[in-house]
Amino acid sequence: MKSKFIKNQILIFCIIITYFILLSENLKAFNLTLDSAIRIGITNNNELRISLLEIEKAEKAVKEAKGHAYPSLDFTTSFYHYIQKPIFFFPDFLALLNNSTYGILFREGLLTQDQSKLLPMGLIKQSFVLQNQFESKLQFNQVLFNSTVFRGIGASKIYLDLSKFKYKATLAKTIAQIKKAFYACLLLKNVSEIYEQSLKNAEENLQLIKSMFNQGLVSEFELLQAEVQVENLKPIVENSRNSYENSLKNLKLVINLPIEKEIEPIGELEYFDYDIPNLGKSMIELLENNLDLKVLEYKKKIDFEMVELYRSEYYPSLVAFGNFSFAGQSDKFNFQTYTQSLVGIQLSINLFNGMQTKSRVQQSIINYKETEEQIEQLKSFLKKQLYEKYLEFEKSKKQILAQGKNIKLAEKAYQIAQTRYKEGTGIQLELKNSELELRQAKINYQQAVFEYIVAIIDIENILGVIYYE
Repeated sequence: MKSKFIKNQILIFCIIITYFILLSENLKAFNLTLDSAIRIGITNNNELRISLLEIEKAEKAVKEAKGHAYPSLDFTTSFYHYIQKPIFFFPDFLALLNNSTYGILFREGLLTQDQSKLLPMGLIKQSFVLQNQFESKLQFNQVLFNSTVFRGIGASKIYLDLSKFKYKATLAKTIAQIKKAFYACLLLKNVSEIYEQSLKNAEENLQLIKSMFNQGLVSEFELLQAEVQVENLKPIVENSRNSYENSLKNLKLVINLPIEKEIEPIGELEYFDYDIPNLGKSMIELLENNLDLKVLEYKKKIDFEMVELYRSEYYPSLVAFGNFSFAGQSDKFNFQTYTQSLVGIQLSINLFNGMQTKSRVQQSIINYKETEEQIEQLKSFLKKQLYEKYLEFEKSKKQILAQGKNIKLAEKAYQIAQTRYKEGTGIQLELKNSELELRQAKINYQQAVFEYIVAIIDIENILGVIYYE
């Protein structure tokens, strides 16, 4: 009994240990690079999955449209039993024969005229069907000419291309959104570290001033100033940490990861030289490659095809057909069977349908013109947006260079202020101002690099550049 109890205790202990190991693994932060974030985001994005389903549906629609031009072969079979046979009314042939015979005899004088010999003329009921019937038929049809069918095939192929460009446009936007969210995390992480470093510097400075105060080298006012500086920085540091945590949550939402999943973005927010193309050349590339513009241009093609599709209802259709049937009839299930076959061509054309075709054509033309206006509107908007992004790119690039120099100057000023204060030739205000200027220069530099990278992302997105497929 005792050994069994010990075994149970060991088993429970192992289960508890395993649970805590698994829990710690789940709580462990997941290192996330930009590439892995994009891969995860693309895999988990619902809009992209919907776009892929749209492509698949469009491919099936092309096959369906082609199927209308292919020959069709149908088989049908039926059996039916008459509870009451259909009745047809025919002249009374017996009365007709009787009256004709007596009429001849009366005219020839072979019999004396006697009207009572004649029967009244009328209709009699007659059925020409048997109680049980069956029929099995093979029906073949082949479209020889039908403009609607042929236009439908072309329209379905254009719709397939439209679906593919919609997917690419969604993919480009998703990647741009992920990149911005990822770099925002790096920015806020760096800003948080800058504030933490400032707090650390302020705390070290406070310790130095306390030591000097105890030695009677500085006044109580300077000590109070140093303490206030530390206390003022603490909520700023806390806010910067919260901002960073919120940026991580936003990134998890963008790539569709569970909110409770811990992630740690791995990467550097740093300047790199980007060879930006000439603005005039980019304007031409925009009109050729912008994915949103491509989507509207293919929609315009679809609208044109719909105009021609509805207009084709005016045209005749020519269909070849043939059938073979095997049938039989019987009252007592001893069927008398027969076969029948035929071939033919059917020409049909609509002469009047209440102006429905004309109205549908007019509506499609209006849709086509609306899409044209949307294209021109989007072109103007994209040109304006591209121009603004170029200005942002140049502005942020200049700021990076300026703030890079400013950081070096601020670092030197801060070192001089520290040295002067330690030697007793400087004052607390100089040290405080120089530290604040250094901190602000570092933050400005990080912000400029972030804006520089975001401008590049937006420019590439406008020009339809996708680095991940």
